[in-house]
Amino acid sequence: MKVCFIGNCGHSSQAYKVLNQRNGVVFAGFAPGSEHEKSAPAYAQGWPLYDSYLEMLEKEKPDLAVISPVFGLTAQVILDCAARKIDIFSEKPVATTLEELNRVEKAVKESGIRFCAMHYLRYHPAFYLGAELVKQGAIGDVRMITAQKSYRFGTRPEWYWDKKLYGGTIPWVGIHAIDWIAHFSGKKYLSVTGQSFGGSPEMAALCQFEMEDGVMAAINLDYYRPAKAPTHGDDRVRCAGTKGVLEVRDGKVLLMNEEGNQVLEPEKCPELLEEFLDGKQPIPVEEIFHLTRAAIAAREAADTGKKVKI
Repeated sequence: MKVCFIGNCGHSSQAYKVLNQRNGVVFAGFAPGSEHEKSAPAYAQGWPLYDSYLEMLEKEKPDLAVISPVFGLTAQVILDCAARKIDIFSEKPVATTLEELNRVEKAVKESGIRFCAMHYLRYHPAFYLGAELVKQGAIGDVRMITAQKSYRFGTRPEWYWDKKLYGGTIPWVGIHAIDWIAHFSGKKYLSVTGQSFGGSPEMAALCQFEMEDGVMAAINLDYYRPAKAPTHGDDRVRCAGTKGVLEVRDGKVLLMNEEGNQVLEPEKCPELLEEFLDGKQPIPVEEIFHLTRAAIAAREAADTGKKVKI
């Protein structure tokens, strides 16, 4: 299997680690997604390097493209790969505007390619187990879910201050929380209200969602985690159901229900890209597009102060 990497602005190194351990993988080349990227990643040492990803695709004709450019340019790279019928493992969000998302959805469906997005945090052991327990009925019927993403801001590239290139903190960071909520509940999003602080990048945001069957959901995001915090991020999910409460935080699952209290510390779960490479569709394509649509709507709600239908 020939693999090309386009861009190095997200989680492409995680994809490389998986691919590097599989037999039969040929790393056919790396190219930046745009002129906004400074250099090739360390993992691409010894690979053919291209200045233009279009030239690379035409010459190498890969079986799979790992896409991770500047976030606001992801959709165009997907469109270029889909037009060449190349399977895609793409950074999320797969688009940062509804117009782009509609074009990506159409191109992926019409091309017949295999397609997956890097919703890696669904496949973190604690979040994976938490979702499985909720699906198995451990807390009864889900009535409310809240999710948190809090990061250190640290040093970010210049394009974070360009709204078109960055795409927004809600689509970039918040989509993880949006994904957890949909995955834990099994429900679709219907509408959203929200607010954010800061221009580009937004430094904090709050969003509240209406979901199917009356499920209530909310996410809070921020880049205010201090440099001396013990970890880069503080990720949390809390699910309240008719028979109990489940929380995921600090790599643990805390389950409180009619049977008592448990603290579970899972160490393993399936790997997203491994499942995709094995021929499975770990996240349904329609779900990827729905999550992206919800993230874009949430950014619009925060920007306008209005309720937005999804």
